[in-house]
This record gives sequence, structure tokens and C-alpha cells, in this order.
Amino acid sequence: MWGSRWRCSRGRCALTARSVWARHGRSRASEASPATDRRSWRHGGWTIVRRVIIAALLSTTAIVSSADEAHAGPVGAFIGGFLASIGASAATGAVAAALGGAAAAGFATGTFLLTTIVGKTLLSIGLSIIAQKLTQKSFDIPSPAERKVNFAQDLAPMEWVYGRVRKGGPLAFTGFARTNVPVFNVLGLPITKKKSRRHYAVLIAAHRTKGPVVHYLDKWEVDVNSTGAVISTPAGGEEGVLASIRPYTGKPAQAADPLLVETFPAVTSAHDFKGLSYAVLYAGRPAKDGDFQKVFPNAREWTYNPIWDGHDRIYDPRTDSYGWTRNAALIIAHNCLRYGKAVHWPEVAAQADICDQTVTNAAGGTQPRWTIDGVFQSTEPWEQVRDRLALACDAWFYERLDGSVGFKVGAWEEPTVTLTDRDFLSIEISEGDSSPDVPGEFAVRYIEPAYDYGEQTCGAIVMAEGNRSVADSDLITSHNQACRIAKRLGRAQRPQYTIAGTLKLIGYELIGQRFVRIELAELGISCVAEVGRLTRESNRISFSLEAVSATAEDFAFAAATEEPPRPSRASVESSDDVETPASLTGQVVTQTGGVAIIRWLWPPQDEDYVQQLQWRVNGGPWETLTAGRDQTILTQGGLVDGGVYEAQIRNRTASGRTSSWYPTDPVSVTAIANTTPPGALSGFNGLVIGGSVSLTWEAPNDARYFAARIWRSATTSFADAVVVRTEYGIPSNPDGYTDNPGVGTWTYWAEGINASGIAGPRSGPETVTVV
Repeated sequence: MWGSRWRCSRGRCALTARSVWARHGRSRASEASPATDRRSWRHGGWTIVRRVIIAALLSTTAIVSSADEAHAGPVGAFIGGFLASIGASAATGAVAAALGGAAAAGFATGTFLLTTIVGKTLLSIGLSIIAQKLTQKSFDIPSPAERKVNFAQDLAPMEWVYGRVRKGGPLAFTGFARTNVPVFNVLGLPITKKKSRRHYAVLIAAHRTKGPVVHYLDKWEVDVNSTGAVISTPAGGEEGVLASIRPYTGKPAQAADPLLVETFPAVTSAHDFKGLSYAVLYAGRPAKDGDFQKVFPNAREWTYNPIWDGHDRIYDPRTDSYGWTRNAALIIAHNCLRYGKAVHWPEVAAQADICDQTVTNAAGGTQPRWTIDGVFQSTEPWEQVRDRLALACDAWFYERLDGSVGFKVGAWEEPTVTLTDRDFLSIEISEGDSSPDVPGEFAVRYIEPAYDYGEQTCGAIVMAEGNRSVADSDLITSHNQACRIAKRLGRAQRPQYTIAGTLKLIGYELIGQRFVRIELAELGISCVAEVGRLTRESNRISFSLEAVSATAEDFAFAAATEEPPRPSRASVESSDDVETPASLTGQVVTQTGGVAIIRWLWPPQDEDYVQQLQWRVNGGPWETLTAGRDQTILTQGGLVDGGVYEAQIRNRTASGRTSSWYPTDPVSVTAIANTTPPGALSGFNGLVIGGSVSLTWEAPNDARYFAARIWRSATTSFADAVVVRTEYGIPSNPDGYTDNPGVGTWTYWAEGINASGIAGPRSGPETVTVV
């Protein structure tokens, strides 16, 4: 009843099926020519209907005696749906009776084809087909480096952020203003000063998000305090006056940024950016012009490109809850919904469990099997989004019978459908491929968090000698995951068998089947194949199948032996680095006639450098002094007597490049206006009167005398003494102080000091006992 013939040449075989016809209710075998195939059978008003029914039956095994009668199951549904679509309801009873059994049951309810019988219809697509597309053209999306910038654009695509990413974004607002801000003067006292600032807002996502993880200004990782002031140097200099970052995550209660509202009259409470995730920043000009290049190396405000956790309203059917996730299956489902495509939630839950399975990486650590971290733009077509998602987690997509999107992430399943010779109208099989066009090595270019979220190519999976194929996936942030995808790409592009054929109506049984067993007796081929693409043809009763042979080992991955080493990144020290000075000392200048002077000294430096000294007093703001070429001393005069001065030094080139400040902990020197001590006190004496101690002395006849400093100790050792009194007086006068130390034995010392606190000779000890 059924015959076939094979055409074989150079490893390629084609099978052409001969037809089986049914006439007047009887079945017989005949070798039908193409002309016979196109004939119409007429029987009264059944001309069209019978042609369709015969075509359907001839494309299935419904009338073939075999042990595989179940393959005819979909036919009833097809005929019923089709007859209903052409208004043949009067004939349904007769057709159902003729079909009988399970087919009749399906006939009454078949409706799937009614909604999709328009030309060719793609029913499933997998990684092997997507890999072929990638060899022709990569995804039309911004590179990771292009995502880290801030740009002004009248109309920018909306961006959806999933998982954890590092990105910049378009400017939503920018404006310049002079604002009153609190600063410190040279004495360390707080004052208010007008400060110039550039204010700007950067859009991160067109939806609510979990929020920032790490803030970056240009390439600097910075910290902020509770008010948003940047406290990390160099952007965080001047106690947060230079920079501020205030992030917003698009929650329903989001309000307008108060500083923008306060600073710019055109910005009101209505500008709350509800539903959008963004950050508001300002950049202030440094107090010292010499620091401008250090603070703003690009000569403009910083680019804000944080690490940010994306969408926090991803539905998880396993817990019936919403939240932030990196789970690939949940993110795929969310994108399907975003494009108006329904999903089957029980299937999503099962695939999410697979994504959460733990795998071991080459370092011995563990991680989830499939994660997604990345950005999508509103301008991307669904097909590109689908392919990007599939490449990231080896996802296989198909159309479910109810019209919703079905998918399965990368994992092996035992096939439940078997195709044999009689299921094909035609078939072409290629075994192996030694063509030089087929790559021998496979790698994936992914996003590496350890390299500032930049692009990195994983170690190559070597299948054979040949060129290297590199696929781009900006949704992968794991070397291990990139290597697993690289292996899958290699196995999909270098399978044992490549299969292309036309199927009968059994194609409906392949909907939702990622794997199928193929048994071709005449060729002696028995294998499991992964469906790359299943398409229903425009004739409505046949299917095109593209598949590659696959094994369970293709989906396994032993990281200890299969994950190649990460490509190394060696850092080479730049020869044009500016050398940092190795020494700085500070000295108080003596014999100045009552003026506080400090002299700063450093060793000679390279002739290409000049030196800059930054200093401050009592913890106030830094000021900068520039020394002349070949100078090794810088003298500061007119200082605050008793003020604590701190200083650091650095080298600077003629082009403005600078070294680091030295030392890390500034050199500290106390300024002294009068360095000459007064003479000694005379007649120092202690006497107990009641419960008190009366101390008396006479000041020296010395114009430098300013006061007497009194020390007390519970022992006779001066090392244990503390200052209990500074008694101010005038030269040559008797003076005294009454102390109340309490019961015990006490020892006292006294010394004269000048106006700068420099002490003269010490008098004492005087020991007394209070009872």
C-alpha cells in the first residue's frame, strides 16, 4: 500500500513518498503521477470538500494499517475546523461517521487551524536556527560601552531593565544655577557661599525598579550619604558640595525632586517622573581651580552609569507574587506579556524551576543554571527580543495550541514522539560537515561584571580545527553560562545529522516537542533530533521541519573539565605616569618677631615637574600653592598663632597631569608666632589651707611672659601630671592660684609661657598632703 524510493549522492539522501489514494470508499496502492495528485474528485456538491478530505487522509496514516494508528489523531480536528470554516456543517455527520472513533471526537471540537490558516506559520524555533541568523547579522542594539553614556536626545527609545546591569541613559533634564551652600572659611568656621552647579537628571528605565546597587561617576565608584551627597574623593571633595546623587525608582508615591523644585521655578511638584526610574545629580565647581581637571577629567559634568537592579514587578507563578529577579524563565514570560503575547503559567513555573537549579562553575562555586541581566529598547521587534532571550539561556520557543507562547529553557528531555519513514513526504539528511565555512571553535561575547561590566569573550569551546565563531549576548553576565551557550552553539552547528523534511499532519504532534526520535529504517538512521524550526506550509496540511541530531550530553556541562580558562587581562604600567614626591616636612620658623611662619620642605624633583602644595588650617577647606620650577622650599607667613596646619604635596606637568597627593595622611604642624620662651618663675611654693592648696610664685622680669601653667600629679612623677590651670599675669608681679584637689598627697609644678604657649623653665616639685 505504500512505497518509497531514496536518492543518495555524496552523503546526502532525499526521500520522495509515493501517494496512497482512496476511491469510492476503497483503498488501494497506486503510483500516482504529479498530474494524478492534482486531480479533483467529484461527487455531487462534494467537489471541494472531498478534495480536502482526501488530501488530509493521504497526508496522514489514518488509512494505513499499522501499529501506529495514534498518528491520525490530529486529522479529525483539522477536518472539523476546516469544514466549519467553509460552511459545510450539513456534511459533518457523514464525515464524522466515516472517520469514526477518536477522529470523530476531535472533529467536533477542532478549532486551532481556523485562527492560524494564513500562509506559512512558524510553530517553533530553537537555537540551531538562531545561530544561523547570527552568522549573517548581529543584533541591532547599542554596545555595552554605548549604554554607559548620558546623552541629550529629543526622543529616545524607552528602555526596560531586567536583572542587574550597569548603564547610563538619556538626559531628562539639565540646568545651571548658582546656589547658596554651606562651606568652611580658612579658619574652619562655617559660612554660606554662592556655588555654581550643573543639575541634571538621567533616565535609567521606563518602569519601576529595585534601585541602584553601586553609583559610578565616569569610571569612579562613589559613595553617598543619607542626603545623597557624594562623600568619596575626588568627586566627593568639599564635604559633598561638589556632587550629589538622588536616585528614584518609579514607585507610585514618587514625588518631584525637592532640590530641582527649589532651584528652578519651571520645575514643579508635577514633574515627579512617576513610573520612571531615574537619578538627579549636581556637579559643582571645585573651590581650587587647580583641582578642576582632577575632579572633572572630561572637562564637563560626570557621566552617571550606575549598577542598577531592574524591574521589580516580575510575576512568579510559583509563589503568586511579584518582585525583582534574574530568573531567565520569569523574564522571558514578562517580555512575552510586554509584547501582548499570552503564556501558559504552569509551564513558566516549570521552566523557572529549571533556571533556579544549581550548577557548578570552574572556580568550584555554584550559581543558578540560567539568568538574564540586560536591557531592551522599545524599538526592538519581537523577533529580535525573542532571539536575544533564546541565545542567553538556550530557550526554545513554540506556539501553543491556544495561541499563547510556549518556551523551554536549555535542558534535555526524552522525546515522546517518534517519526518514521512514512511520516515524511520528503526528507533530506546531511551527515557531518567538513566544509571550511563551518567554524571549529565557538565562543560567546558576554558582559563581565569583574571588568566594569564590559564586553568579554569567554574561553572557546573547541569542536574541531577551524575558524572561531563568536556570538554576542549582552544578557549573559557569567563566564560559565557563556561557555555553556558556546557548547550548545557548537553542537547545534556541528551535529552528526542535519535534517530537513516535509511532514504530514503528524506535524501537529510536534507542536511543543523540542526533541523528537527519528527512525528511518531504509537508511539505517536512528537518532534523537532537536527541532530547530517547525513551520506549517501554506497548503495547510503539511509541515516543514528543520532539525539537528542531539544527545543528552549536548546539554550537560562538567565545568571542571569543559569550562575553559577565562581570557587573561594583563595590566601594563604606563610609562607616562607622574611620579609622586617621596617626602614632605614642615618646620616652624623661629625669631620672627611675633609672626607665625611655617616652612615646607621636599627633596628635588624631576625637571619636568613643578610642585603643588595643598594646605588647610584646623580642618577647614583645602587651598593650593604652586612652587616655582626647581624650588624645594615653600614658606607660609601670617598664620594663625596656635592653628594646626596640614599639608600634602604633588607633582604637576606642564600639560596639567598630576601625581597623587603625598603623604596620604597629611603632615601636621602647629603654627607658633613667638618661639622664644620666657624666663623661670621664682619663689614657687605650695601651702595647705584647710582643704585647699594655695600656690604662689613671682613672674619673671621678661616681656615675653604671658601666663603661668600649673601641673598636678597624684605621684611625684611629672609624667603623671596634668595641667590644672593657666594663670594669666604680667611680668615681675607676684601671682598665685588656689587648687581644691581633695584628700590625698599631691605634687605641683609651674612654668611660665609666652603668648604662643611656648614654656620656659619648669619650677617644682612642691608636694603637699590634704587631710
